[in-house]
Amino acid sequence: MNRSRKSEIIHRLRQGTQVVTLMLFLYLFWRAFSPGLNFSGSDLFYRLDPLAAITAMLAGRTWIPGLALAGVTLAFTLVFGRVWCGWVCPMGTLLEWFSPRRKKGQQPRPGRKALSERWRVVKYVLLVVLLLGALFGNQTLMFLDPLTILTRTLTVAVWPGLRSAVNELEGFLYQFEFLWGPLDVIHNAVVYPLFQDVEAVFIAAVPVFLFFLAIVALNWWVERFWCRYLCPLGGLLGLLSKLSLVRREVGDVCASCALCGPDCPTGTIDPKNGMRSDPAECVVCYDCMVSCTRDGTAFRLQLPDWKLADWKDYDPGRREVLTGVVLAATGVALAGVEPIRKRQPADLIRPPGARLTDFESLCIRCGECVRVCPTQGLQPSLLEGGWQNLMTPRLMPRLGYCSYNCNACIEVCPTGAIPPLSLAEKQNTPIGLARVDQDRCLPWAYNIICTVCEEACPLPEKAIRLEEVEVVNAQGETLTLQHPYVVQELCIGCGICEHQCPMGGESAIRVFSPTDTGLFMGGV
Repeated sequence: MNRSRKSEIIHRLRQGTQVVTLMLFLYLFWRAFSPGLNFSGSDLFYRLDPLAAITAMLAGRTWIPGLALAGVTLAFTLVFGRVWCGWVCPMGTLLEWFSPRRKKGQQPRPGRKALSERWRVVKYVLLVVLLLGALFGNQTLMFLDPLTILTRTLTVAVWPGLRSAVNELEGFLYQFEFLWGPLDVIHNAVVYPLFQDVEAVFIAAVPVFLFFLAIVALNWWVERFWCRYLCPLGGLLGLLSKLSLVRREVGDVCASCALCGPDCPTGTIDPKNGMRSDPAECVVCYDCMVSCTRDGTAFRLQLPDWKLADWKDYDPGRREVLTGVVLAATGVALAGVEPIRKRQPADLIRPPGARLTDFESLCIRCGECVRVCPTQGLQPSLLEGGWQNLMTPRLMPRLGYCSYNCNACIEVCPTGAIPPLSLAEKQNTPIGLARVDQDRCLPWAYNIICTVCEEACPLPEKAIRLEEVEVVNAQGETLTLQHPYVVQELCIGCGICEHQCPMGGESAIRVFSPTDTGLFMGGV
């Protein structure tokens, strides 16, 4: 088999691997919405993510066994280079597919010139800021990890939007009686297994989707813009790739025809330097080998040769590291001086057991808990809890409560930010405390009979109880009513009472987060 044929096979193998890994990512994403399926392995990609592993361990000051699998990614990178970026990363695959298509060897269209090579340093500065921030216990910038971006976008925007579009289409087509039979079959066989019956509502859907859309749009300015200039995970793997054993090599038969240059998705092939490339920027796509007509390019086993002479202008130096240190220290300091009412608002309710860990440090903003929450009560925070809590999960009971018989978020958390509690332990671990607003409650304020909150309370011994009282209405009539009240020692703050309250707008019974002293905000 000649080399051209071999390189074509490897190139096709890479494309097939991209399809398989993306389908696996989507399958693991989908199964989180499917009741009856266990969540084992649903966080596989995060366990392979070395950036998530390193930052979580730095921030939590602890070894996390579940993230040890990231060592496999590091080992492959040290042997083969940035194969994660070119073969596995679902975000990279989508960006490659959403890039404007060009014929092989065709130069970029006028007006779509790449930025200066110097801009590649941005991803390294972001990497330094992210690592140092984690060392200081701040994980805010982990929302820039490519896996968190994709999971978050699918969870809060794409999947709910697609579900809504399908429901609208079904509603329109069901107007035609002759379509009922086929529509029922399609709904039962495809629509219901994919989307179930829960209507998802996420308050951060628009900004999250616009952020993802901006990344895709930049792809049309410069191919794989995110991977070239911004991705901190790509920066980490790029630095390791400089020591990789298998690297691209340009042979003596190369005619410097420059056919391979335009086909390089990261633009790292340098025609001024004998068509050579930087292993830190090469994503091992094999497009250059397919383009080469003289077998002048190959990927061969080589001993690492990390010489200062090979250090590029955009590679991180002392200035870039110092810049990262200053930015990280400034960011952490500014986040720390936010008022406590901003950083720890009374309605910032965390997932079950989060108060038992250093949640803010261990949470990598992956969105796994948000994805699996069956009631959509867990929502990604924007700035409700300040910059330090950006994109961390919070329970919003008015949208969805914490189900008493569910510990899905505990099962999928890859870092232990949500500790591994059994279902029985979770049912006895308070996440907040309910408080009745007597100025809005129907029995208290309006003398209207209502016992919904007491009926909804899932605790066998009932944390919400009713007190029978006699009241005199505006007509002078004596009525016997039942006033609800909360038993503080029993309430776990699941929020089902707030969710079910029939009062319009803000619920007449609300859940507030407990304080660090073990007391609860707001009283009864």
